[in-house]
Amino acid sequence: MATTELEKREQKEVVNTSAELLIEASNSFTPDTDIIDTGDNLILMMDLPGVKKGNVDIRIDNNNTLVVRAKNNVNEPENQKSTEFCLGNYYRSFMLSDEFDKEKVHGVLENGCLEITIPRREEVKPRQIKINI
Repeated sequence: MATTELEKREQKEVVNTSAELLIEASNSFTPDTDIIDTGDNLILMMDLPGVKKGNVDIRIDNNNTLVVRAKNNVNEPENQKSTEFCLGNYYRSFMLSDEFDKEKVHGVLENGCLEITIPRREEVKPRQIKINI
């Protein structure tokens, strides 16, 4: 029986960062992620090609680990001769410090890109001190 490219890729072991060792991430790909610090927020921009809005799960556990799981909805076409991108499910996790407000985290998925905004708690945000003359 012939093995499809997807089956071959699903058999690959996922390379985990220290935070990702906390949670099982088998049969998943690690999506590319850009991290932007605006001062007030941390923004994660994550590539999730082939993922629809209802197939993304974002959670923050009691250890302040932000976990993103996503299910890919793309099927490999029959008789495919070549492929240059990976199909499969996605998994990524990040350790958050206590400076972030985990109750106000929110995400938006649009055109295969997931944007997660993680606001800083008000008491740790930089503030300007007014000087009276």
